[in-house]
Amino acid sequence: MIRNLTYLTREHTIADQIVAPFTGEGAYHGSTKKRAPAALKEQAPVVEEMRPTTLDEYPADGSRPIASFAAKFPNLYEVTETLPIPSQEEIRADGTTFVWCPFDLALRVAGPLTRRVLEAMQARFVGDKRYIYVDSKIQYLEPGDVPVDSQHWHVDGTIVARGPAVEALGHNQLHDMKARMSSTRTSPRYLAYQSSDRWCATLFITQPVTLALPELIPNFDPLDAAVRALDPPSVEQPASSIVRTDGRSLHRARAAVRAGWRLWIRCVETDREVRLETSIVECYNTVFRLRSA
Repeated sequence: MIRNLTYLTREHTIADQIVAPFTGEGAYHGSTKKRAPAALKEQAPVVEEMRPTTLDEYPADGSRPIASFAAKFPNLYEVTETLPIPSQEEIRADGTTFVWCPFDLALRVAGPLTRRVLEAMQARFVGDKRYIYVDSKIQYLEPGDVPVDSQHWHVDGTIVARGPAVEALGHNQLHDMKARMSSTRTSPRYLAYQSSDRWCATLFITQPVTLALPELIPNFDPLDAAVRALDPPSVEQPASSIVRTDGRSLHRARAAVRAGWRLWIRCVETDREVRLETSIVECYNTVFRLRSA
């Protein structure tokens, strides 16, 4: 086993697959409530891409209630390339998985399957951001297992506000949805791959939608409820495809229907520098098991 804060190389077996009860709280990815303490070191100054400007409109004493706004989600979803579907053994044997790993390092240490995907993604980078990071997972899922601890509709890379002004509003943290949805801000750019032909593909909304949302939300519960009430058209990401999305693209996880190995990879182009302080790469590969009815 080779471990680094941003990558882990090990033998993957069904017996060693970490399984946890599904809670819907979405730790680490698609987060709704939980967050790993001190997993990420906050960088200063905050880049414009991640600045919670809406909070500037609220008094520090918490006297103003959180207002609502019309959140317009363009929902970028573009299949940029479909690669050959890998065998189950190719996925299992690929070895190395990543969390917030700089792209150049990930490309050097990746297994052969992941390297092919990263090379295909590299050709699709826009190149207007300061950093490119890689996240990936190799997971064995039984029917009913979910690759993340949430099935909420959400967007990636939300702008998070913390501190006394947020605490005065009664929360430990707030996602600044109004700042993220502002048309004057360029959100993080994503390329995402999933190998699955096992009915465990991510669902993406495929058309623009407008939702009435609080400007600041403590978790993705109100966003998920608004999307489910609207029930817009969605599509399952094709097996072994690379899709282009951004920080304003609604998507959610699905539970597996068939057993098998799944490789998921995401590259993010961002102006935000991320330095991990503690290792979360092992638990990043956890699968979450829905309770039996």
